[in-house]
Amino acid sequence: MTAINKRDDVLKKIMELYPLLSKEDCKIAIDLHKLAIEWDLKIGINIRSNAAKTKTHHDIQYSIKKPVVRMVFLFKICVIEGEANPTFQVKLKLLNIDKYRPIVEACPDNIKNLITFGKECDICNTSCTKQMVFTLDGMPYNMCTFGGGIFENLSSDEWALMQNLIIEEYKAHATV
Repeated sequence: MTAINKRDDVLKKIMELYPLLSKEDCKIAIDLHKLAIEWDLKIGINIRSNAAKTKTHHDIQYSIKKPVVRMVFLFKICVIEGEANPTFQVKLKLLNIDKYRPIVEACPDNIKNLITFGKECDICNTSCTKQMVFTLDGMPYNMCTFGGGIFENLSSDEWALMQNLIIEEYKAHATV
């Protein structure tokens, strides 16, 4: 696994990856990247390949720097040799849902299902620092942050809702 953390190197690698994405995914990535730059988020990339070097995963993580470094969102781009477009996913760490619950509860069911998809947290990873603890539509959740919050193949309206959730999470974190 290779980690790229120098800002100029990260930005160069991102500019190499974006043209590989579909037009729709590229727009989403660029819009979210602009937000990250505006918020002065820390940006890092981890790159890993399978043994045959036919599949390469690029995880581009955007994190708040203060009061402690914490991921806000992550792009997961998987480039497979011989395929035209890589897969594109956005992973969110929505740790403050209760602070903007009415916005989440107004989302369509498929967005709420993606937020609550995953497993209940049982501290499966020793480096885990936070679970996603929240109430949604009257149901309590204690979600694992490693396995949930992954969004992909959404319509443009659904991606706009997801971007709004990122903004709300950022604002909620800023008031902590």
